Amino acid sequence: MAFTLTNQSLFYGDWKVVDNISLEIKEGERVALLGKSGSGKSTLIRHLYSIKSEESSYIPQELGIVDNLSTFHNVYMGRLDSYSTLFNIRNLIVPCKKIKQEVEEILKTLHLSDFINKRCGELSGGQRQRSAIARSLFGKRDVLLADEPISALDEFLTGRVLETLKTNFQTMVVALHNVDVATEHFDRVIGLKNGKVVIDKSCDSLTEQDRKDLYESFGD
Repeated sequence: MAFTLTNQSLFYGDWKVVDNISLEIKEGERVALLGKSGSGKSTLIRHLYSIKSEESSYIPQELGIVDNLSTFHNVYMGRLDSYSTLFNIRNLIVPCKKIKQEVEEILKTLHLSDFINKRCGELSGGQRQRSAIARSLFGKRDVLLADEPISALDEFLTGRVLETLKTNFQTMVVALHNVDVATEHFDRVIGLKNGKVVIDKSCDSLTEQDRKDLYESFGD
């Protein structure tokens, strides 16, 4: 198993956000988390990251982008712990040619290579999201944990990005709003409401009524 939670409650300060849930996520599964804001998706993803931080790439909803750094350097941060402090400092001043080429190839798959030297503070919301996604790809981890990483992307880029992520990560747990995107690109849907799991089934077994209930309960 990639993750196992048994009768787990998760808190934000004194506030219980996730209430006594049990679930298992197998290695190789691609799981979409659905639910309204405040349903517990972000808290659950952060908790999963705390369990396997060394094996996971994490994209928080706020992205973790450093506005004053270039797209290249923000992507490079996905592998900071793989290099020495001296190398990281040198790469900040004069980027290593080989690494820059690797980053550029990743950005090219996300239609972002023209912005490699641009400060992330000057990018649009969708470009910032793709920069964070590129950082996760550069990190070369087995697991992706992401909180609304494609909310600012159009339909074409959403499909392109998700296919790229599926190719590069063995296991994925991604918070989304759009049920159609979830069922098209993921294996399993977990629906959260008021901190509890109310839907947990494979995308193939979702009925039209399930989809209707998800939309009515959670919205787009």
